[in-house]
Amino acid sequence: MSIDQQLLYLAQAGATVIHIASYEWQRVQGCALELASALGAPLHIWNQCSGMRRYESDGTASSKYQESTDPIEFLKHIHNATERGVWLLEDFHPFLKEEHHPVHRWLLECARLRSKYPRFILLSTPTPSLPIQLQKEIPTLELALPGKQELGIVLKEVGRTLSVPIPSDQDELLDAARGLTVMEAHLAFGKVAAERKKLDHGAVPLVAREKERIIKQSEVLEYYPTEAKLSDVGGLDQLKQWLESRGRAFGAGAREFGLDAPKGVLLLGVQGCGKSLLAKAVAATWQFPLLRFDLGKVFGGLVGQSEGNIRAALQVAQALAPCVLWIDEIEKALAGLGSSDRTDGGTTARVFGTLLTWMQEKSAPVFVVATANRIDMLPPELLRKGRFDEIFFVDLPTYEVRKEILSIHLQKKKRKPKDFDLDVLSERSVGFSGAELEEAIREGLFDAFAASQELNTEHIKRALEKTFPLSRTMQEHLGSLRQWAKVRARLASSVQPEDLPKEAGKDPPKLKQETARNPFAKTNVDAAGQPS
Repeated sequence: MSIDQQLLYLAQAGATVIHIASYEWQRVQGCALELASALGAPLHIWNQCSGMRRYESDGTASSKYQESTDPIEFLKHIHNATERGVWLLEDFHPFLKEEHHPVHRWLLECARLRSKYPRFILLSTPTPSLPIQLQKEIPTLELALPGKQELGIVLKEVGRTLSVPIPSDQDELLDAARGLTVMEAHLAFGKVAAERKKLDHGAVPLVAREKERIIKQSEVLEYYPTEAKLSDVGGLDQLKQWLESRGRAFGAGAREFGLDAPKGVLLLGVQGCGKSLLAKAVAATWQFPLLRFDLGKVFGGLVGQSEGNIRAALQVAQALAPCVLWIDEIEKALAGLGSSDRTDGGTTARVFGTLLTWMQEKSAPVFVVATANRIDMLPPELLRKGRFDEIFFVDLPTYEVRKEILSIHLQKKKRKPKDFDLDVLSERSVGFSGAELEEAIREGLFDAFAASQELNTEHIKRALEKTFPLSRTMQEHLGSLRQWAKVRARLASSVQPEDLPKEAGKDPPKLKQETARNPFAKTNVDAAGQPS
């Protein structure tokens, strides 16, 4: 149902004050004009800069206006008006703060009006939050980001204004601008038109690049171009097969067959084993835009800003659908969830609730790839079925997979894998992650270059011997992860994981602060709680 229809039905149902949340003032004015036209009533637009002006059906302002910029005086004027009409209050969010109680009271008085002179007030704000005392009596409608139809109007307007030709087939150009507001799309089209003196198919990458810059300004989402391939990820055969079948579900005929759009996948496992690389590879393989969602940057200092940030980010993701939404190390952003009511007034809990609800209810083809290293830091609500299609456990690479990973990284460094003894290198690297194997090759290259030699097996072997892999310091944690994954997750690889070498169980050297004595303790113990 369109926003215009929703507004009309609410007005016919008796709602006299309606809240519209959107940054796009032109589209909000268009909605107000449509409502006034449908009701056969005049439209008045008020803001604190210009006061009130009456608008004609074509959107032009008439000479009739009122200079009062005081919101209470204006609400009194509407309350006492003896004519029917629609009043749009632009940028009203500053007056919805707690200190403006008289304004809230007058809004409630207007919301309860029942007279022979129907009056309808539209509150326009950038975000959908209303004070609690207004929420029960004033309905909120959130204006979605523009689709192709609205973007097409913007494109034609830019072409007309700048006198540049536009192509008859505009689909690619409009797809490139999806996810932008009408104002942002106007600037993107305008900048490209000014640069190229035309808007044709050659403008598509320039518009996409401009969109990347605009989305990055939000500091919450990042448009992440990637050329990674699934073949760049070693091993994980079962996960790759699963992703291949899910990718086909985005194709033609899937909905008619009865398939819902895939929701996403949670990748849990050891650091450096390819989880983030896989998110990039999935987007590139499916030829979907990749959006990196920095959940930690959602949290803002102002009241309501965090909730507004996550809604805006999810709205952009839905406008760009089909796309891949990558949430890296999701457990770190949700670390304070358990104490949210005591530490941040419940902001983390509300943001998390918004994300969960969206993941459960979304119908747009947005495939979420979330990665996590610590299962114990994830809330149980995130792990239940319905949020993700599946949870996969990504373990350390086994013998054959380590050979594959070494081969991949050697080829990236323009070396031939057959020139190296991969069997020896794989045997010497039990417990190494993919990232640690890559680093060993880089370290070997530095050593070879310093010695003015060509890279060989010995350089990489020495680099492996000097590396203390993370699996040695987190063996207990890795063991508990493996036990949890046996019954609660699918394994990303069909090959059984290797046991770590016995020497991996030796206690690593402790820092000074870990062995410090407490002089006030009855029994001297170290920082790990063991008697010293």
